[in-house]
Order: sequence, then C-alpha cells, then structure tokens
Amino acid sequence: MILLLAVILITLECSVFYRCCQSESCNKTYRSFISIVLALLGAAFSGYSCIIFIWGLIQGPFCNSSGGWDYIFKDTAGGYLTDRPAWSRCTEPANIVEWNIILLSILIALSGLQFIVCFLKVAAELKRTLCGTYSVFVQAGVL
Repeated sequence: MILLLAVILITLECSVFYRCCQSESCNKTYRSFISIVLALLGAAFSGYSCIIFIWGLIQGPFCNSSGGWDYIFKDTAGGYLTDRPAWSRCTEPANIVEWNIILLSILIALSGLQFIVCFLKVAAELKRTLCGTYSVFVQAGVL
C-alpha cells in the first residue's frame, strides 16, 4: 500500500492537477496537504499491518500435526510462544514455529517503525504548514 501511495504522490507532482494553483504559496500548501493526507494513510495502513501481524503471531502457524493440517495453537492465545516443548506438535514443515515467530516479529517491528515515520512526517508537515513558511490562513490586510 505504501508503494501505491508513493506512486500517487509522484504522479500528482508531475500532473496537471498539481498545478491547480498559480501562486507559489498555494502550490506549497497543496503539496503539504497532499503529503499530510498520504502520510496519514501510510500511518493507517502500517497500523493495520501491525495489527494483522500481531494477530497472526498470536494465532500461530498453520502446520501438520497428528490431527492433520490446522492452526493447532489458535486456542492458546499466544501461550505457545513461551512453551517451547509444545512446538514439537508441528511436525511439518520443519521449524515452522521458529520461522513464524521470527518472520512476524520482524514484520511487526518494521510496520511499527513505518507507523512512527509516517506519524513524524504528519507532525513535521503540520508544523511547517501551521507555524512555518506556508501560509494557509488568510491574514488581515493581505487582501
């Protein structure tokens, strides 16, 4: 999803729609607004991804056990993470529990980092727009 947002931002910068305002301050304000919206969407998508990865980690891997292929740890509410002897219940694929834990932990960390970066981008753009050089509000005496 983040790649889709990046493509939209690049397309908007190169398109005719980006030049809707003729003045310099309107152009900067428009760019800042688009950047804020896309960073908010990025934060939302990364938060969603983090929730899904945490849910997958709690549910456990899909593996083959004596009862067949199933999510055998789904009723443990993540308790299997600390119960290493229970991991041997997954017979196939080999080392699937370790692989699942490592992969989902990395993905949770990366989506959390992505959320932080997007949030910082929103904060920086809002600061620049509201307190900086981008004039969003009409000032008395200017018109």
